Amino acid sequence: MKTSDVEPFRAPSRLGTPVYLSCSLGCLFLGAAVSGCDEPRVERAPVPVRAKVLTPEDAVVSSRFSASVEPLQTTDLAFKLHGTVQRLHRPSGLDRDVQVGDVLAKGTVIAELDEGDLRRAKAGAEARVAQLDARVATARDSLEIATRVLVRFEETSGSVSEVARDDAAAKRVAAAGELASAEHALADARVQLDQASDDYVNRQLIVPFDNATVAEKRIESGERKAAHEVAFRLIDISKVHVTFGVTDTMIGDPAFGWSAADRIHLGQRIRITADAFEGRALEAVVTKIAPQADAQTRTFLTELTLTNPALSDGQRLLRPGMIVTVHIGTENDRRVMLLPMAAIHRGRSADELIVYEAVTEDGHEVVRARKVALGGVYDNQVEVVLAGSELRQGSRVVVTTAERLTDGAHVRVLRESNLSPATLSEAK
Repeated sequence: MKTSDVEPFRAPSRLGTPVYLSCSLGCLFLGAAVSGCDEPRVERAPVPVRAKVLTPEDAVVSSRFSASVEPLQTTDLAFKLHGTVQRLHRPSGLDRDVQVGDVLAKGTVIAELDEGDLRRAKAGAEARVAQLDARVATARDSLEIATRVLVRFEETSGSVSEVARDDAAAKRVAAAGELASAEHALADARVQLDQASDDYVNRQLIVPFDNATVAEKRIESGERKAAHEVAFRLIDISKVHVTFGVTDTMIGDPAFGWSAADRIHLGQRIRITADAFEGRALEAVVTKIAPQADAQTRTFLTELTLTNPALSDGQRLLRPGMIVTVHIGTENDRRVMLLPMAAIHRGRSADELIVYEAVTEDGHEVVRARKVALGGVYDNQVEVVLAGSELRQGSRVVVTTAERLTDGAHVRVLRESNLSPATLSEAK
């Protein structure tokens, strides 16, 4: 049968005008459909994406400064005179001399020089003072006698010659001079005795404060030490100072209340942490802020003071030279849900924001558009407010993809370790 003999199919059009479709065109579509059934259907591969599980995490907005630990007080001990070291302090219960790290109480005699020469010098000075005391007493008696003789001669008229009277006056003058000389010599001897006594006392080095830790030791028993040569350096670390520099914007008086948390003032309590005691935090008090800036760094030296916690072995947690981190404004830190900026997309309207949540449907991973409400911005991440969002804690939100997503698109969530720009490029 010829194609021309077949009556054409007549179908009404929207406008009521007949539209004729030839049978040959119908056969063409039919043939194409039949031939397509024999070929395999090509499905689009899932889009590789990276997803982030929505969980609370710390949002840190506080300022952090590196600071160094310094002892509460430091002193160097040295003998005021030279001599031979006779003995060093021996801690109770230990068969050894004092060593670096030992903690001593105030008043402890930590070292002592040989007292032989010093004791003899002191005894000689004491004898000299006693001798001059006797001389002064004798000179005073002689002056008193000479004075009485001269007074008696002056009261006796005519019976005493002028020569005798002059001789009595001369003896009184000599007695007065002897007394003055003896008194001066006695004063000098007493000075010498005071010096000898001080030297005798200064043969010992005495710890000047409590909780004194031996930081350095430069002396040994039997050693000859020169005067003013440092023998020990002692530090008190029962309390410590933490020092660091801040800019002028942190010590001023803000006009806005919300910025007060970022400022520093005397008496303020501040949290400090360190790698040395990871997992715990200490609280210090601001005790000093420099009145002028450092000429080179243009920062103001700030000092914190805190009690140094004691460890089980008797040592202290903080030690001079440690580096700690000072946290300013920690009251603004909180736990929030965060997503990268790249995970946020514009929705159907200008004021609607969405994200794509990876879900499993019928054994396949697909993405669904979810409305999201946002809070504050932290660096390059934004806070997700669950109230007002179509998300929940634990939702997997797509944060990285090489293709544009649509609602219901099939995806393949990559593991964190497998994700890289090259992976995304190859998957595309």
